[in-house]
Amino acid sequence: MFASAVDIVRLMQLSAHLPPLLVVGIGYRMGPIAETVVVRTRDFTPTVDPLFGRLFPAQQMMGGADRFLAFIRDELKPWVQNRYDLGADDAAFFGHSQGGLFATYTLLSEPATFQRYAIGSPSLWWDDDVMFDFEERYALSHDDLPAKVFFAVGEYEDHDGRQREDRRLPADERAKGAARRIDMVADTQRMVASLRRRNYPGLVLDSVVLPGEFHVTVAHLNLSRALRYLYDAPR
Repeated sequence: MFASAVDIVRLMQLSAHLPPLLVVGIGYRMGPIAETVVVRTRDFTPTVDPLFGRLFPAQQMMGGADRFLAFIRDELKPWVQNRYDLGADDAAFFGHSQGGLFATYTLLSEPATFQRYAIGSPSLWWDDDVMFDFEERYALSHDDLPAKVFFAVGEYEDHDGRQREDRRLPADERAKGAARRIDMVADTQRMVASLRRRNYPGLVLDSVVLPGEFHVTVAHLNLSRALRYLYDAPR
């Protein structure tokens, strides 16, 4: 999504919706996007999900979110700051799907890594909703969560919508999608409600369910709407 993200930012800057921004993409030296699925799962997931492993035996590398976060914090951010004239204390992160899971993990583990979080269609179903355990543990040990956060998800990212989205896939792929009941809309709304209930004084939070959108059609809208909120652009 790097090229799309750059163009979204450029277009929004035409009417001064956004300040000057440096867009940093974290990618892989691989072929087509389908080849990145395995390493995305490795890097973006905080734990091992046994059911996911049984349904997708080719994707056995999981639970590397702590190492990926350490790479961003200890290597990537210093590398960027050494090469560009940037404010060190105003970074934003956007993640979609498993990237949204990783963004939520970062928010609830080391929130100071970024000051603004754009969390799109997060895979909060991962490992029997383990991220809600992270949220509860954070609340038990902290009285504030200083960050500006925007959650977005497509209207059709519930179980029924996912089956409609998959209708052109081969039968075996459709069966994998139907084997686990996932409602990303309800999960996202649940996480937003949990965070609001904590009344963190430093947390600025909003969310949206985007009508008529599926998981693979909503990513760019997630980013656009999040940027407008995180940088106080017209909405």
